[in-house]
Amino acid sequence: MEKLEKDVKKTAKSIIQGNEKRKGRVKTRQASEFDHTAITAVEDALHASCQDIPHPEARRILQDKIYQSITQNMPYEHIPDVMCGRRQFYEHRNNFIFLVAKKMRMTAGVPTAKKGQN
Repeated sequence: MEKLEKDVKKTAKSIIQGNEKRKGRVKTRQASEFDHTAITAVEDALHASCQDIPHPEARRILQDKIYQSITQNMPYEHIPDVMCGRRQFYEHRNNFIFLVAKKMRMTAGVPTAKKGQN
């Protein structure tokens, strides 16, 4: 599992949380270059997440729930009909955040060793 520095993770989550406002600025043609870059990074990262789920519809549903959990600041326990366990949900969620950070060039993308591995 990839591990992000706290400040990088916080910034990546903020980028995800601001995605809907950025989409609004695009619609009104008031978007900056950063807005376009961030929207693309979030969408690409979301579509690249949950790849271990073979069924496309189930994958899309989980991706939507992960996006909702970040944009609406909702914990796993308050999201209805999540089709996986808490641990797996947060692993997918953290991977999504990592992918956003990587696509925004906020990290080198080097996975860290799990505890007990060297």
